[in-house]
Amino acid sequence: MSDLGKRIGQRIRELRTQRPERWTQEELAERAQISVSFLSMIERGERVPHVETLAALANALGVSLGELFTGTEQTLAQTEDLLRPLSDFARARGLTARDVDRLLGVARVMFSGTIA
Repeated sequence: MSDLGKRIGQRIRELRTQRPERWTQEELAERAQISVSFLSMIERGERVPHVETLAALANALGVSLGELFTGTEQTLAQTEDLLRPLSDFARARGLTARDVDRLLGVARVMFSGTIA
């Protein structure tokens, strides 16, 4: 599942549980007219809902659709932390630009199942 999907799910859970009355999944699911199991999968980042479902969840939570995405963007520091081990690996082994391109080709095949 995408990292963005996981962050959106976490944001929905956060909005649901930070309400003064701390809604259960059942309460939010009923208000958004979706199943509890689907909401649970969304919150765990296992499913990414269609925009209509996101709009229904935002409406049920009393927030704008944009507020569902607040805080879900990955910061530059998080991106740098993620890429640092790859950079360190290439630097420690003295990889050339051609080496890095070949390494990326292998990674593309590993993670997409297609030839780079």
